[in-house]
Amino acid sequence: MLPFDNKSEFQVIVNMPEGTALEETQRVVALLAREAMAQPEVVDAQTYAGTASPHNFNRLVRHYYLRSGANVADIQLNLLSKADRKQQSHEIAKQVRVRLAPLAATLGAKIQVAEVPPGPPVLATLVAGVYGPTQQGQKQVAAELLEIFGRTRGVVDADWYVEEEQPKKYLRVDCEKAGLHGIAPAAIADAVRLATMGSTAGLLHQELEQESVPIVMRLNKAERVDLDRIRRIRVPGANGAMVVISEFTTVVDTREERNTYHKNLMPVT
Repeated sequence: MLPFDNKSEFQVIVNMPEGTALEETQRVVALLAREAMAQPEVVDAQTYAGTASPHNFNRLVRHYYLRSGANVADIQLNLLSKADRKQQSHEIAKQVRVRLAPLAATLGAKIQVAEVPPGPPVLATLVAGVYGPTQQGQKQVAAELLEIFGRTRGVVDADWYVEEEQPKKYLRVDCEKAGLHGIAPAAIADAVRLATMGSTAGLLHQELEQESVPIVMRLNKAERVDLDRIRRIRVPGANGAMVVISEFTTVVDTREERNTYHKNLMPVT
């Protein structure tokens, strides 16, 4: 509802499918940034993968500062000053989107070109909120609306806040077997947490670093993603003998719970 402003920057929000590795997201966002740099008016690009970019107007209201995870990224594009270019930032943003959309589709990414608004920003130019008695019904109606948006002329970069279903595995401890070895279930959980998430053992002080660097103990990445390797971790028993945790754990397959969004104290899709 507000007129376009002639800014010297805009963002490209990048969403990869849930479960994408951080390295793949970084590779995709680097390719998109390189393609955006081919636009003559673009001076430079800053990419952020797995974390949110620094605060700006859009980030505050659109909640971009909450974006985190291996599958999210964004690109900050800086333009020539207004005196050095003929086109306004809105026209440049549209041209950059035309460049990036086919490449993003090829790479499996969803993008949104987010311009800095001249006034209070909104979640998107066009937003549909679906309320209903069941989440399943909400998602069904929202999926139909998303298809309508995709077929509507003039609507681009349509997306929703529904995550894809993700597999989840957890280790179930046989407390009776663990007790026979004199091992508490909490000790097993602590060992797995240390191996996967890590624990800070101390701080490394380096002359060229402005802040102390934490020393984190954990398995390397190749071993952290290998559940069989994690189950080969040994923990001390009551008699001091080291016991492999696979002796008293089983792997249970389930699904990760999806986020539920609320507006006006009501669940919404």
